[in-house]
Amino acid sequence: MIEAFITNQREKKEGVKWRPDYHFTAPYGWLNDPNGLIYYAGWYHLFYQYNPKHCEWASMHWGHAVSKNMVTWEDLPIALTPDEAYDDDAEGGCFSGSAIEKDGILYLFYTATQHENGKVVQTQCMASSEDGVHFKKYADNPVIKTPPEGIAEAFRDPKVFSYHDKWYMVVGASVGNPELDGDGRVLLYESEDFYHWNYKSSILESRNLLGTMFECPDFYLLGDKWILTCSPMKHPHNNKAMYCVGTMDFESGQYQVETYGNMDQGFDYYAPQSFLDRYGNRVTIGWQNGWLWMPWCDGFGPTSTENWRGALSIPRRVTLTESGQLKFYPVEELNVLREKISTLLQVQLKENQKIELPTNRMNSYMLKVMIDEREVGAKEIRFGLMSHEDKEAVITIDIAKKELIFDKNNADVYGRGTVSCAVRFVKHNLELLIAVDKSSIEIYINQGETCMTFNVYPEENQVKCWVQSPGGTGTVKMIEVIDMMNFMEVVKTM
Repeated sequence: MIEAFITNQREKKEGVKWRPDYHFTAPYGWLNDPNGLIYYAGWYHLFYQYNPKHCEWASMHWGHAVSKNMVTWEDLPIALTPDEAYDDDAEGGCFSGSAIEKDGILYLFYTATQHENGKVVQTQCMASSEDGVHFKKYADNPVIKTPPEGIAEAFRDPKVFSYHDKWYMVVGASVGNPELDGDGRVLLYESEDFYHWNYKSSILESRNLLGTMFECPDFYLLGDKWILTCSPMKHPHNNKAMYCVGTMDFESGQYQVETYGNMDQGFDYYAPQSFLDRYGNRVTIGWQNGWLWMPWCDGFGPTSTENWRGALSIPRRVTLTESGQLKFYPVEELNVLREKISTLLQVQLKENQKIELPTNRMNSYMLKVMIDEREVGAKEIRFGLMSHEDKEAVITIDIAKKELIFDKNNADVYGRGTVSCAVRFVKHNLELLIAVDKSSIEIYINQGETCMTFNVYPEENQVKCWVQSPGGTGTVKMIEVIDMMNFMEVVKTM
């Protein structure tokens, strides 16, 4: 039973300033991309890119955790270690991939990375487990030894799925050098027997419009549409988590894109991967950080002083709207962490007056906000988060311009910047969900029409939260303050 292998490493997580309460982090060391998300044998399995030795990216392993509800996670032993000739490079290892069940056995597909003759060699490999804990690498790895013609070094992140009695795999790639002038590709492979894979086609190509490399591709059916997601490197409009909605002809290997979109418009959301929950809902989780090649990224924050680095987003349910857009919104299972809810109705705002909101958990809460534009006399409504004196992150809703601006210039000393996006008032109403968690801020607009994710590293006295209507008066229709527990508090009672 899986319970026998739970390692109880979470005690190391308590009593730190920036480690989130309800976002997943590794027990120790570096974390990046989520991998192998799957519901298997009664458990949700979360694997992730992991350096268990220190808080810098190097020698990638696969960390492993399980949950009964996607929210309260418990650690298992490391699933994959870079210990074979094809994956043991110090600057590589067991890169990202996916999980799938076949005949009751759990399989992991991953990219093995090594250096040969001064060049990076990336191949696709497989491992399997009968108990969901201990994994054995396939004796005939790699299952895909070389990329198709025209692809050089960048060939990684396999996502495997089945459709109409066949197995398929999408792999991210680049024609050329993704650090310079490469052109992104998503490649499709097919297999009759699960072990031998044949290249089928290129189903998405940048053509110098969408980025130099498509990392961490995902491909799934939602309703009657095929959804393709990936994280483009150097997208001309800084889309770090792109989605496409379209139709797929597997016989010809052709994917027809109908709609492009952005999964998250904040600074810190990358490499999302999706899976089906126990009820058949599509859920996605992303890495809350970025790489140094991103123009706004000047480091990975100060959390290495607490012996961890990197967090994963709240699990988000994916839905397809009638207009062909995707929405992403926190899963309902997160409600198990709600400790106290304070509901404020018809909040009256005087000109420039800051009203402090009753958050009892220090930087661990959610705000659910409803604004009726007809009730706001001021031009703007502002929310201050992680606030003390002049230190704070600020969300501004510009009523006239129909715009939301997130400003973290005065929030900490580890990063600067502002991001804005258009907002839509639906029958004069705007709904926001703002999730604050120690060093994380996630914003969901109108049930996930737009998402924005940010890392902020406040000092210990930056704990206030306020609302204001500068330059005028106004009324906020509703503010719901939801205090959130640390998920380990719930684990200990289960």
